[in-house]
Amino acid sequence: MEHSTVKSIEYPSADFPAPPRVRVEVPEDWEPLTVPGVQLAVAQPRVDGRFRANVVVTVQRFGPEFTLEAAGAGLEQRKASLPELEELGTGEIEIEGTTWIASEYGYTQPGRPTVVQAARYAVIDRGGVAADVLEIVGSCGAESADEEIETVRAIQDSLQLTLD
Repeated sequence: MEHSTVKSIEYPSADFPAPPRVRVEVPEDWEPLTVPGVQLAVAQPRVDGRFRANVVVTVQRFGPEFTLEAAGAGLEQRKASLPELEELGTGEIEIEGTTWIASEYGYTQPGRPTVVQAARYAVIDRGGVAADVLEIVGSCGAESADEEIETVRAIQDSLQLTLD
């Protein structure tokens, strides 16, 4: 009987880097939320009858060839499925050496208040073995969007990444 040699594959490791650590600065009264499939979520305190502004961060792993253009195409596809979409602006922004696709838009679901969203996507190269797509989406109700979108953007701007 032949014995084949075996090797050990481990996570995290050079082949399978640990996910990035993510930190954001939020207003004192905002609360952490646990949302399935989401690495980090925070929301303003609940007020009855009002849309609760929130910011959600997800990290998804892709192959090393995944590009920012592909992330942008995914964003456009997602926006295309939103009801009564109103585009407010999309473009690339640079924050501390990282290029992000940033898009702001509003949409209205039947019978629900209009939601304004600010979405940002970045692709983080993980040493040629993978790409992590970082998505940070802030949402607020349209009726209070003028002040709340500023808070959402400030939280997005505060994002800090640590790669192990």
